[in-house]
Amino acid sequence: MVYYPARPAPTGRLTQTVTIGPNSDRPLTVHRIAMAPLSRFRNDPDTLAPTDMAVEYYGQRANKGGLMITESTVISEEAGGYPNAPGIYSEEQVFRWRKITDAVHAKGGYIWLQLGALGRANGGHFPHIPIVAPSPNPIRGVHPATLSTDTPDSRQMAEEDIERYLRSYTSAAANAKRAGFDGVEILGGNGYLIDQFTQSVSNKRTDSWGGPVENRIKFGLRALEAVAQVFGQEKVGIRLSPWGRHQDMLEEDPYATFVPFVKAIVKQHPELGYIHLVEAQSSWSGMEADKNVGEGIVESNDIFRAIIRRQDTSAFTSPSDYARSSPRIESPSEENPTVILSASGHTPEDVAEWVERTGDVAVFGRYFIANPDLPARVFEGLPVNHYDRPTFYSAGPRGYTDLLTYAEEQERRGDGRQ
Repeated sequence: MVYYPARPAPTGRLTQTVTIGPNSDRPLTVHRIAMAPLSRFRNDPDTLAPTDMAVEYYGQRANKGGLMITESTVISEEAGGYPNAPGIYSEEQVFRWRKITDAVHAKGGYIWLQLGALGRANGGHFPHIPIVAPSPNPIRGVHPATLSTDTPDSRQMAEEDIERYLRSYTSAAANAKRAGFDGVEILGGNGYLIDQFTQSVSNKRTDSWGGPVENRIKFGLRALEAVAQVFGQEKVGIRLSPWGRHQDMLEEDPYATFVPFVKAIVKQHPELGYIHLVEAQSSWSGMEADKNVGEGIVESNDIFRAIIRRQDTSAFTSPSDYARSSPRIESPSEENPTVILSASGHTPEDVAEWVERTGDVAVFGRYFIANPDLPARVFEGLPVNHYDRPTFYSAGPRGYTDLLTYAEEQERRGDGRQ
């Protein structure tokens, strides 16, 4: 079903490429439409390795100069807990992921592996995997993994647990490199383990890993350092979701935590490949709709863009004041190379205007599912199909590998097929 009709081809910054790691030994020049990390839960239920169907899925969506980020992939068996969600800790998993990276590279694309750990988001599907978290406070409301209000109990991570998980980030990155990935993205948002350490709503520790913001961001910074030792900082990214309500997150003033966090990331890794920001949503449903930031706070990532781009914000009284000015953000450069990725809420109709102001790489998820050739459709002004939400997490090829490119649609119409 066509959701966005044909429109004029875009111009401006959306049509200009950016380079990830321009000062590295292998710079990656990418266009500004990237594929989001999308959990689809269609991996082998026994080995938690990608299947041949996953190879086809990623290969269909690969495109010349396009950046793809994989579905969240756990760093170790103990960091997992979702059925049919992939890992990168076994030889079989490395072997199967290599088939995917080969398929993407054959079409001139680039693919980064998102490294994650569940923490308290583990729904308890596998009794042999203990549920651990920065603090034992559970997710309130309906647990996303169990769809139940009976949230599994978690155990507070001890010092040895924390250090073991950090070693797992290093080994997972090494496996990702063997599997042929161009880089790795650390999942630092969406209510998973790093986010649970970062935010005070979930981290109630009183030791050196909790309390003041400089303690709470330490786990994320250590994880970044662990993978940068393997890939080099230029081939590492991190995803942050300061405004996310998912999995019982959201602080009253996210700026108080994420401004220091982004500043620390930029200071520690001045040539980091990219920072992936999830934008604030305009609406929420269910219990998430009842969570709000403090009065007068504007939900915007613009201050983080300014920090990354090292733009002067001294004329503004607060991050919210800066956001109200709708600033134009500079593009990355060799002197200031970290690329900014932006996810959530972008459409084929408004993406050119967004990128013109921010200079971001726009990250699409749902429309990339429905349109395997989404970048071509956006850049050429072609119609874009709507997505079929019920198939996002279902089994089998429907809604996964049976979607058509625009050329295939035209060929089918020419043959009289519908």
